Amino acid sequence: MIRRAGTIAIAGLTTTILLVAAALPVTSVAAPEAGRRLHVRMSGDDANPGTSHRPLRTIQECADVAAPGDTCVIGSGVYRETVTPRRNGTQENPITFQAAPGATVVVDGTDVVEGWTPVTTAELDELAAADPTLTGSEFAGSVSDGVVYRAEVALSPDLPGRQVFLGGTMAPEAAWPHAGDDPAHAARARADWGTQTVLGDDGLSQPEGYWVGARLTSHNWFVSETGRVTASSPGSVTVDGLPSCVGLSPNRVNLYALSDKLALLGRDREWYYDEESGTLYVRVPGGDPTDVLIEAKQRELGFDLSGRSYVNIVGLGLKGTTIRTSDTTHHVILDGLTARYVSEYADLEIDPNKVTPPDPCDVLTAGETTSGIELHGHDNTLRNSTVAYSAGNGVVVTGERNRVLDNLITDTDYMGSYAAGINLLGSAQTITHNTIIGTGRSSINIDNKVAGTNASGHHIAYNDMGDYGRRVNDVGAVYVCCKVDLGDTLVDHNTMHDAAPTAADGPAPGVYLDLESYNGVVANNVTWNRTTYGVVLINPNGGHASGTKVINNTSGTDRKAMSLFGGTYADIEVTNNLGDVDSAAGATLTGNLPNTGAAFTSPAGRDFTVGPTSTARNAAVARPPYTDGSTDAVPTVGAYQYGAPRWRAGATLRGATVEAESFAASSGVSTRAGASGMVFGSFDGGDWVSYEDVDFGDGRDLMRLGIATDDPYGGQPIEVRINSATGPVIGTLRVSSTGGFDNFSAQYAPIVPTAGLHDVFLRATGTGPGVGDVDTVAFVTSD
Repeated sequence: MIRRAGTIAIAGLTTTILLVAAALPVTSVAAPEAGRRLHVRMSGDDANPGTSHRPLRTIQECADVAAPGDTCVIGSGVYRETVTPRRNGTQENPITFQAAPGATVVVDGTDVVEGWTPVTTAELDELAAADPTLTGSEFAGSVSDGVVYRAEVALSPDLPGRQVFLGGTMAPEAAWPHAGDDPAHAARARADWGTQTVLGDDGLSQPEGYWVGARLTSHNWFVSETGRVTASSPGSVTVDGLPSCVGLSPNRVNLYALSDKLALLGRDREWYYDEESGTLYVRVPGGDPTDVLIEAKQRELGFDLSGRSYVNIVGLGLKGTTIRTSDTTHHVILDGLTARYVSEYADLEIDPNKVTPPDPCDVLTAGETTSGIELHGHDNTLRNSTVAYSAGNGVVVTGERNRVLDNLITDTDYMGSYAAGINLLGSAQTITHNTIIGTGRSSINIDNKVAGTNASGHHIAYNDMGDYGRRVNDVGAVYVCCKVDLGDTLVDHNTMHDAAPTAADGPAPGVYLDLESYNGVVANNVTWNRTTYGVVLINPNGGHASGTKVINNTSGTDRKAMSLFGGTYADIEVTNNLGDVDSAAGATLTGNLPNTGAAFTSPAGRDFTVGPTSTARNAAVARPPYTDGSTDAVPTVGAYQYGAPRWRAGATLRGATVEAESFAASSGVSTRAGASGMVFGSFDGGDWVSYEDVDFGDGRDLMRLGIATDDPYGGQPIEVRINSATGPVIGTLRVSSTGGFDNFSAQYAPIVPTAGLHDVFLRATGTGPGVGDVDTVAFVTSD
């Protein structure tokens, strides 16, 4: 049973009202007096006038009555609704939806699930009669332990995927191997062998036919795909109907999982949904569903701004839902949002907006235009916001002249398609000062299958991108494919670093111009740590590439600055790059230098400005504006001009940073020299550190650790508690490998919004060694 808290209680009535409201033309509604502050609170009533003393109950009611110039001021609470504004604002008088001062507002795509009953052994016997794989299964053991509960739930058939939450965080679907609690780091097995339709792994020891009907999720080379198992034997599964793009034969790697099978439900918080009977099964921690809030996603959209203009949404939270605009939307501003779990699906399907003729690799497009914060139309803005967790995009941008500014985007595209942190379509978009960390494939993606071959006029600048390629390889932090004309698109002043270990098995440059993509300017960018093939890789794939300019880039730790794969080239300019560059007929090389004599200021601190003894000083060809700012008579080779202020990439985050080694108490750790000063290490499962009176200010919703760990130890969790060692858990960071204990990077995890002074306890909650060496600890929020 679903309880829809915060909506009209009569089943089906809310949806009907929204559809009727949306169907009314804007001109048919008489606009009331404008310029009002209309109040919404959980304690209100939609029959009220919306004053501060008699507030409305739902945001939708405010959206129905708001006129140009009006502001819906929303009080703290969880609002389980899809909000569809009835009118447009104007340039002088927009309609605004904003959180009341100090309020925490969450527009939630889930409803509470109630009516839980324990699964009995008699019910288990009945289920096992229809599905013999349940006999002796983990599910059967969980039923015997009395921790599996069931509820009758009609989950919306219109959703692209199922999503269940326990205690406010996403719970994993039962799978093999068990996925764990972090969807962006869900466990995968590694195949031993494969063919087009058969995947082999000695770990698949189950009997003949065991896996028939299960979902296979496979990440192979540059392709992720899903399909249903039609036959299985010990050591292999057969999946028919997969695209013929790559198949299941491992190339560099084949990571996979099997799911959608009740027998697999064997860990706390795991769930399984039986579509036919409408039954949700959950293994409940502690065995008491009254002790934990259990929710299921029922709405894809928190705000539907299709066709709207001059609407502002300010300071709101989103959970299990997203915001959609349309091709006719314009001058919408999304500002200061905290959006988590914006899109979810488990089956990869071809994007409905694909523009190229059919081919075997079309599954790459899954979710490209239909997931994440959807910024369609023109002259719209997303700024100062946090977007965390998405099976697909963090943000998709289409149309023209839209802006994505100063956002933190983490843990996106964990299904590993050509979705991305930011998926970029259209023309003349501005993508600047964003931090994009943790993607299944690329941080920023431009793909001709959905974007077409014209990507002109974009400005991609001052973004910080890292930990990309978690699911597949043959990627780039900025990836462009195929035969795309970048026109006058400029990619400048970005930092691109710490490609994931999976990505490092293949090409993982900063900017990857793949399969004859051409034109554009790549200038003043910096890369480091596992950015294989350099700051820029151009791959004509035996064809032709022309017109690209690669100017004043720096490769900080890897030898190469630019790579050219086989093909023909024309009018390629390669000037003033710090790091080795490839040569080819049609490429003009001027003023480039190896980075061996760069004398970087602090490689350990990731400061790749050059020192006074650097060979890069007074060595560049003047190439304004890219070489402007040097205090020397002759410009500097690379992305930083000597003596000029150091430019910085990434979102502006508010919050104080604590030196990690300054802990008040600890168990099991030790300090050492590292990064740009001191760090603590020997941080193994069960170890902890604590800090006194950490200032969370007026509210922080993110934890940021400067941390390093080696490949064999990646993926282990660090839990953060406040007030005491047994106090409430406000967040968990699962550490991504950085390729070494001296390769420090910033890694992020959402936390429960927290304000004021608190003692903080960091604990490695696993059992393994080498969780990570920690340089800095910070609790921040988007500014």
